[in-house]
Amino acid sequence: FGSSASARPAAFRDFAILVAMASPHGAAVDRSLVEKFLQSCIDSLMSEATRKMLKNCSSVRPGVKLVELQQGIWDDVGVSAEDGRRAVGMIERLYLDDQEALLALRNEFSNSMDMTYLQCLKDRRPKSLEKKAKMPKNTVLEFLDACNVKLDMPEIRERLSQRISETGSMPESLINEVHGEVMELLGFDRVHGQRCFEKLGSTQQYANDRELAMSFARWRGKTSNVCLILLNDYRKGGGELHVDEEVGNKLVEVQAKEGLDAMSLEERTALLEKHAKKVNIFRGLPDDGRKRYLDRLGGQEKLEFTQTEILMVTLVQNHQQKKPQAADGQSE
Repeated sequence: FGSSASARPAAFRDFAILVAMASPHGAAVDRSLVEKFLQSCIDSLMSEATRKMLKNCSSVRPGVKLVELQQGIWDDVGVSAEDGRRAVGMIERLYLDDQEALLALRNEFSNSMDMTYLQCLKDRRPKSLEKKAKMPKNTVLEFLDACNVKLDMPEIRERLSQRISETGSMPESLINEVHGEVMELLGFDRVHGQRCFEKLGSTQQYANDRELAMSFARWRGKTSNVCLILLNDYRKGGGELHVDEEVGNKLVEVQAKEGLDAMSLEERTALLEKHAKKVNIFRGLPDDGRKRYLDRLGGQEKLEFTQTEILMVTLVQNHQQKKPQAADGQSE
């Protein structure tokens, strides 16, 4: 369990919403239909009928049934699931008028999805804990998903923030406590579950199983990202951090992204003009040369340098995404 919190951060919104990865293209969806979908989902998720259905379908992972529930509601409102997910995921861009109400409804939908999922795991919890058997793949996948959801629970965030305020460091021990709680929620003794997990990690199963590998990467990224955000919040509040160089560098990335979000287009352009040439030279250096270069930079210069790197990567990604679109347009 322990190494998860110091993994590279990744942008991953938990189990609840399937909308964040939605394509930016597709048919427009009327605002009233998005609102109807969100409210209908919330009502269904909070119903006793849904709770009973999820509990009784114990042979099927909860996520599968929750996806089916969403699909059925999109069908009821007459919108394709792909276009609907896109609309929900891009409320900020697609519905400029009176979007606050929709955003609040989307947040309630997310919270309802998380609570329904965790309640399902509680309802399905075995009466006794497994202490000997091998952990099945589905249980491993459920563990990874459940950890991601738990990390977005306000009470877990509060516990993590409190531990950080006490130590100024990565809350590794508390993260492991949360992992143990999830293991027991799934019916595995936490010590035995940890052994199973460590044994699985020492084999090639992760590398050979794409589903496991992707879930594991999301889990590590989610854990790291949450901890880094909370550490950064503590730093901004005047707290003194006690972290190693690796975590310190990742915190610079968090600060860099925050700064970029607050910049105007003109400020970003000026930043690129100032540092782009240096970043290109830096990329051509060997690993030890890169480390020496970064070590020579002051705090503000390292922050701006990191921001420029992020901008350049984003520009390349945007350019690559536009290539298929241009090809599609030419073929029509």
